[in-house]
Amino acid sequence: MKLTWRDVATVPFMAAVIAVYAAHLGGADGWLVSSTRESAAAILVLGMFGGCALGGTSEVFQTDRTPAVELYAALASLIGFTALAVGIAAVITGSGVALGILFGATMALWVLATLRHALTKPRPPALSRDTHEVIDQPPIHH
Repeated sequence: MKLTWRDVATVPFMAAVIAVYAAHLGGADGWLVSSTRESAAAILVLGMFGGCALGGTSEVFQTDRTPAVELYAALASLIGFTALAVGIAAVITGSGVALGILFGATMALWVLATLRHALTKPRPPALSRDTHEVIDQPPIHH
């Protein structure tokens, strides 16, 4: 495939995730990072909108189910579920460990999706000017 506008649109979201986490680690006391819970909530929301909404993996499930596609889908699902679970845990408990795992999982999903977009071959178009339609006609009985 190739990188698309969606990949470009995710960059500011991921930059914001990095900024929130770095500010939290640096002990900043600001609007979004005054506590571990608030930092976790910010990263969870940024990851959901910047990653899930814009990352779009629908094409993964519309291709042939090769072992590589199934592995990618399983890995992305596992990391995504982990991010959601530890994100909720970090918001509820204020755990710094859960926040760190949330940050790592969010970044891993973004890197994984971007690499998949950059490195996989594009699928050929379903129809083009070189595609000829075949009309299925019932057999002729004599």
